[in-house]
Amino acid sequence: MGSKGNVKKRNVNPYSVYKTVKNSVNGIKWYSKDGKSFIIYIFGVVLEIILGFLYKINGLEWILIICILGVILSVELLNTAIEAACDAISKEYNPLIKIAKDCGSGATFVVFVVSIILNIIIFLPKIVNLLEASL
Repeated sequence: MGSKGNVKKRNVNPYSVYKTVKNSVNGIKWYSKDGKSFIIYIFGVVLEIILGFLYKINGLEWILIICILGVILSVELLNTAIEAACDAISKEYNPLIKIAKDCGSGATFVVFVVSIILNIIIFLPKIVNLLEASL
């Protein structure tokens, strides 16, 4: 029998779609209970939205900011999943678990640095122009 014979067909119906969305929302809720990371994320979102309206960023800039915010949240959720899976395996020190957790954290840090660079590219020229105009 070919490889297609082993694939289980999924029954897609309104209830299965609802369940999938509910599970996804539950993941975001769980992450939000983490506290510190979520508060920092929300602070960044609010700050970027305020700056976006204040400096009248264009459509492409909004798209870039929305995309990077989505990537940050996604990577944070994946990092949280890695940490939870590792903790489920063992709470004791394990060098391989440390690598998994450090790599997850590293991925979050890389996206954070990219978002800072993106924000500098978008907002710094606008801030400089505003300061020059006021002098």
